[in-house]
Amino acid sequence: MRKIEPYIAAAVQWTPCVHDPKAGAQKAAQAVAEAAGLGAKLVVFPEVFLNGYPYFSGLPGASPEFQAWLQALHTGAIDRNSDALQPVMDAAAKHGAHVVISANEKAGGTIYNTQFDIGPDGRLLGSHRKLMPTLQERLVWGQGDGSDLTVYDTPLGKLGGLLCFEHHMAPARYALNGLGIQVHAAQWPGFPFITDIIDVVTRQTAFENGCFVISAREIMTQGQIMPGMPPSECDPMQYAMNGGSAIIGPDGRYLAGPVFGEETIVTAEIDLDQITRTKAWFDGTGHYSRPDVFQLRWDRRPKLPLDIVE
Repeated sequence: MRKIEPYIAAAVQWTPCVHDPKAGAQKAAQAVAEAAGLGAKLVVFPEVFLNGYPYFSGLPGASPEFQAWLQALHTGAIDRNSDALQPVMDAAAKHGAHVVISANEKAGGTIYNTQFDIGPDGRLLGSHRKLMPTLQERLVWGQGDGSDLTVYDTPLGKLGGLLCFEHHMAPARYALNGLGIQVHAAQWPGFPFITDIIDVVTRQTAFENGCFVISAREIMTQGQIMPGMPPSECDPMQYAMNGGSAIIGPDGRYLAGPVFGEETIVTAEIDLDQITRTKAWFDGTGHYSRPDVFQLRWDRRPKLPLDIVE
């Protein structure tokens, strides 16, 4: 087994370019460069950083504001086969960094919240569509089918991740544990009201799976939303995002952060040897499992709405 030397990981806590994937990709490339300047070999961005989280989704669905934002979301969503991510991929290759970024991905008439994993050679390792949009997100995003949830064997260790409230799906966490995850990219929006539960679930994920968690959240204000949109009819705090990015060790302790109220890049050292010490206490799919009592059934087959047999 190869020895992986300690390295620096980074969580980018910046404001996204809402519904502007071209500007978002350029900004993300800049963040990769700045994180690499801090020594980072792994760079994780907040949820749908490339073109912006749909904070408008809490508005009444029939309202003119919601409809205008929804149209803008579709216009700014990316096709996974396009070159929208190329600036980020180029930055990853230039700086030899792994990058985890997510985006509003368009497939036909449906938008998905999709996590993209990019290797240090600038090539796409794979992508994962969020399994279950939460509450009003269901008015905006479709559901992933679970066939693309995986862990990548990389020079930095076994890398995977989840999006937002997927972290509260115990079977999803357990599935990644079973695949041997060592470094977990946790992508979140910046809502202040979920800060406490993010604290709980990211630290639990770290200890439960015996892995490092890079938790990336964003900063945003109403003044930074897309210009030209209808005046907001909702609480101005709907767009008040104060970050909270952090990096957590496999024992559930914070290695860096959480940091609030500023645009920054949070960094910490990842030393995979720490995992062994944690798993001596608890290995959820190893010595602390009871497959004679509990087992997880995971259907990883793609669920196609149209299956043509010729």
